[in-house]
Amino acid sequence: MKRKRYKVKVKLIFETTIEHSQTSIYKAKQDVDRVLRDYLKDKKLNILNLFEDPPHIIYKVEKKDN
Repeated sequence: MKRKRYKVKVKLIFETTIEHSQTSIYKAKQDVDRVLRDYLKDKKLNILNLFEDPPHIIYKVEKKDN
């Protein structure tokens, strides 16, 4: 029996709570978004090292449609 190759799409969601003080919730969200985007630009970094508590990881795997 021959093996078939499939392309699959994996979606990961890291869910955690980060405490951040700022003058408004909008500015706090912008600060956290900027830190995460800057951190993720360097592909050699491990995102799990960014969080103090381990994040709750939600994942979904499905066949990729062409």
